Amino acid sequence: MNLFEELDTLDPSSKLVPPRIETPTPHKVAVLILLKQYVKEKKSSMDTGITMRPQRRRMFCMLMFKLVQEADMTYNELHNLLTTRPYKLDNLMLESFEKAMSEFCGTASIEALFDFAEMQNIDTLLNEDYGVSQFSMVGVYVRRIAVVLERFTFAEMMCMYRNICAYYERGIRALATGPRKLIAGGVLHRADTPPAVTGAEQEQPESSSGESNTLSKWAPKQAKFFINKQSELLDNDESSALSPKELQRKVQEIIQDLPLSTTSYFLGYMNQLRVRDYYNALSALHRALDRSPVRLMSQEKGYQYFCINLAVLHAAFGHRDEALAALRESIMLAQEHGDKRSLNLANTWHCLLRDELPLSYVQRSVADISDADGNMLQNYTLALHFAVKLGTVAGYQPLRLFDLLQHSDHLTNRNNLSNHASEALALRSAVWCAYGRHELSALYAQLLLSVRQRFNSGGSAGLGSALASYAMWLHLQGELRLARVLLHRAREQLPRMPSAECWMISQCHVIIQSGIYRCRWHDAFKACDQLHLLDAAAAMQQRAAIYVAKREFYNARRLLDKLAARSELPFLLRMRIQVLLAYCSLAEGSFSSEAVTLLLRVAEDMSDSQMDYELAMVDMLLAQVLLMLGMPQKAYQAIKRSMDDIHINGGLYERAKTDFVFVRCLLAIKDADARKAQLLKSLDILERAAQSFKQLSAHAKVLDVYVFLAQRFNEYGERGLRNKYAGEFRRYFMEHPIPREYLGGP
Repeated sequence: MNLFEELDTLDPSSKLVPPRIETPTPHKVAVLILLKQYVKEKKSSMDTGITMRPQRRRMFCMLMFKLVQEADMTYNELHNLLTTRPYKLDNLMLESFEKAMSEFCGTASIEALFDFAEMQNIDTLLNEDYGVSQFSMVGVYVRRIAVVLERFTFAEMMCMYRNICAYYERGIRALATGPRKLIAGGVLHRADTPPAVTGAEQEQPESSSGESNTLSKWAPKQAKFFINKQSELLDNDESSALSPKELQRKVQEIIQDLPLSTTSYFLGYMNQLRVRDYYNALSALHRALDRSPVRLMSQEKGYQYFCINLAVLHAAFGHRDEALAALRESIMLAQEHGDKRSLNLANTWHCLLRDELPLSYVQRSVADISDADGNMLQNYTLALHFAVKLGTVAGYQPLRLFDLLQHSDHLTNRNNLSNHASEALALRSAVWCAYGRHELSALYAQLLLSVRQRFNSGGSAGLGSALASYAMWLHLQGELRLARVLLHRAREQLPRMPSAECWMISQCHVIIQSGIYRCRWHDAFKACDQLHLLDAAAAMQQRAAIYVAKREFYNARRLLDKLAARSELPFLLRMRIQVLLAYCSLAEGSFSSEAVTLLLRVAEDMSDSQMDYELAMVDMLLAQVLLMLGMPQKAYQAIKRSMDDIHINGGLYERAKTDFVFVRCLLAIKDADARKAQLLKSLDILERAAQSFKQLSAHAKVLDVYVFLAQRFNEYGERGLRNKYAGEFRRYFMEHPIPREYLGGP
């Protein structure tokens, strides 16, 4: 093939492109025969004065819509559809259809096809008195097939008839070997025993099961409907989509029948991404780019961002230069075709990869947006959501972030963008969680879970985020079983990456916290290894927290120093690293200067960012430091200042720990004579703290409370209460033996 012939092959206007009106397939003729039997039955019922039930008419209409829109079926698949719910036909109509197919391919000859293709017969089908309008979807379907059949030559009609007979005989053979036989009136009878199947015939279905049916082809409209449906399911409810293997087989059939279709390659790209087959995903994107003619740029609005998707895929692996090159190509194509939406999206990604985010431009554009800019609404909404995420990570004041979310809600409510509305609810839950308002965060998560059907977000990333955050909150509240149930539900709804990332991270955090509470370090470290694949910085911080709980402060400080040396860390993670460094200093005994300096610096930054809950946690730790420094009054003021926020928004562990520190501060500020009475008054608080630690299986903390009570009552001369709590300590220690080095930790 010379150069000019190769260019003609790739030219969209070439004659090698499949025609706009496809050749009728045997499946389509079988659908018309089924429609003809329905019209006959309805005509006879109207002549006899018997009205067909509305439910029966409605279900047949739904059946026809399904057959018209979806891909061609083999005859046995069509027959199984007609004999199973919800599209099951009544026995009389099913028998008439089987008899018509049997006569069409049996006693009658090719004359049956010529008679069927006559316009008089087609006009009988298109009768509005019987419910089939020529301008409806089914009417257009019938007329398209009739026009093509009318123009067929005798040789083409003969070939068509042979294909129909082969299609029918193959289906009959498959039905005969299946669990159900045809109703009387067809080729096979219930009473008849089918002939023995030879070995060659037994191997034939197995050998052809992996291949596409040569007598059935994907029409462009059917392929478009299938691709749009599966793409929507992969975006919103992956568990309801076809399995990766089955979907890839369908994609290959579409590519074989429609080789210039770009959308089929893009569906293959989405399917390979969910099984993390990045090599073939990249290959599918390149093929989509190679087969993307100019005339499709304005027709397929949902699939015109191949270059941008290619850039995002490169960016995910850190291939910055390749991603920027793909974005420059996308910008050039968008400018060439006047696609403003694609241009803005490519420019946004270009700014992100170059560490330039024009948020002021986004805010100004949102303020000036009007209903006429409908194609820009989605981009602006996504930009606002990204700005909120970036601001949360950077530690901006929440007022500015919720102002952006209010703009997003205004756009989504005004233009009925339900998917973005659900994402906004999930984002509000995440922002409230980051700023310590865990009660509000859990409330928004429950709200999203309760209205998920209205938003049609059965498997969206927002729903996964809500399930993950709410499961984490339930675990912190001591509802361990409910947390496991929610994580199991999230695993079923979102089985694969990237949608599964939220619940996988949440599950790792749940296992790590449980391991720290129960002193099961192996389980906690194993979960850290899994978390490292998803979020390396958070995994290192959690590993350092495990070392602190394990009292291996040298290893903890080594990890924390590595993390603190990084420049690009989220604000909240950076603050928590400083708090863990203060814990290390507190436990090592060098708290006189370093711990206080770290905590005061963190408290100032938290106050500026209005992170009240994290500030309260810092105050609690500061109270412990001041108590050790011999400043009980200052410690009491610090713990009293933090108790409200911790008891409102904190987990069960934090609340119990705060109560424990509060009682210690109360005893420290009292005179020696009044401490015994104060301890007796505070006994309920300490027992409540011990019960909370038991609920979380934090065995070391339960023993710490019993040791504290036994020692204090021993000092005050209360031997009965001393023996009681010493006995509680011994009994609990026998049930849950904890090494001594883990007791008395921070």
